[in-house]
Amino acid sequence: MDSISVNIFGDKYKISGSAEQEQILKYAHYLDTKLNDLSEKSSIESKFKLSILCSLNIIEELFNEKTKTQEIEKTLKKISGSLDTILEEEQTTNLNLL
Repeated sequence: MDSISVNIFGDKYKISGSAEQEQILKYAHYLDTKLNDLSEKSSIESKFKLSILCSLNIIEELFNEKTKTQEIEKTLKKISGSLDTILEEEQTTNLNLL
């Protein structure tokens, strides 16, 4: 497992993990962008406090996406159930015609 150097919010970090290096770079860039955006919009100067606030914002995004995913899964289950019912009714109708 190779490590990769990334810059996040002006600090350099050496990171290693199971993710591909391209993914780690993507994650680091995302976090760096979020921190910089938040820093520009906020009067908070502490990197620690900005990091905590940024983490909370990212967690909110994650939970919103999870909620959307759950709603999509529920809709797909309903559609799948409806399709199963339609197919069963069609098979019954076809058998009755024979």
